[in-house]
Amino acid sequence: MRSFLAKLSTIEENNLTTRELIIVDYIKSNSKQIVEENIKIDELARRAKTGFSAIYNLLKKMNIDGYRDFMICLANDVEHAELNIAKNDENVANGYINLIKQNYTLIKKANLVKTINLIDSSPRIVICYWEGVLRGPAMDLSNFFYNHGVNVTLLDSDWDSINNRIKNTQTNDLYIFLTKYGTSTHLSKVIEAIRKQKGKSIFISGKVPSKEVEENASLVHTLIVDGVEINDDNVLISKSLPFHYFNDLLIYHYLNSEKK
Repeated sequence: MRSFLAKLSTIEENNLTTRELIIVDYIKSNSKQIVEENIKIDELARRAKTGFSAIYNLLKKMNIDGYRDFMICLANDVEHAELNIAKNDENVANGYINLIKQNYTLIKKANLVKTINLIDSSPRIVICYWEGVLRGPAMDLSNFFYNHGVNVTLLDSDWDSINNRIKNTQTNDLYIFLTKYGTSTHLSKVIEAIRKQKGKSIFISGKVPSKEVEENASLVHTLIVDGVEINDDNVLISKSLPFHYFNDLLIYHYLNSEKK
């Protein structure tokens, strides 16, 4: 599902410029009016008191393909905000469904294929969960590959364990990192160290990666971990849900690649 607010949730606020923050505030406060009037980019720039370039830069950071795609995303947000969903268990179900739909749109299938290629070409795999809440999906993925004869190790974010492993990295060893927010400078340094050791790394995160991670990771997958479709404080969706969904997609494509 295309959603401006969902994609915005993948960007850390401190990665936006002052002008981009002004644009975001204006859009969030006037989204319904923008959609109903179908305002053009020049009018949006005028109302937000900024320039075209700042708008385009913001959309690029959010992986939105141009102004037309932005309007479609925003229209979806407005439509869902106006839905009068019954206040019962349906809210939780819709929270799950909407979060999965958002990730279905965001996850690039071509990158899943590239992930499988990296796995197939790696002599050893290390799966590392950076936050305790992601131990479940990391363990599930580790168990799956172990059962399929892959040389795989499961780690948490313990400094000594990771650095000892990196010191013994062989060429093309693959590290798969699962992290909700991926803002750790420690993690950035770990990924850089892996590249220097001629290892590979896959960064799976609920936020757009930092410049350092982007430069050193072999592959990046950005997930949406915060649902934005239902305005109900009592609906709390597990942060691990998108990672389980990603696992299931990866496993599905992996098994189908084995059949070919």
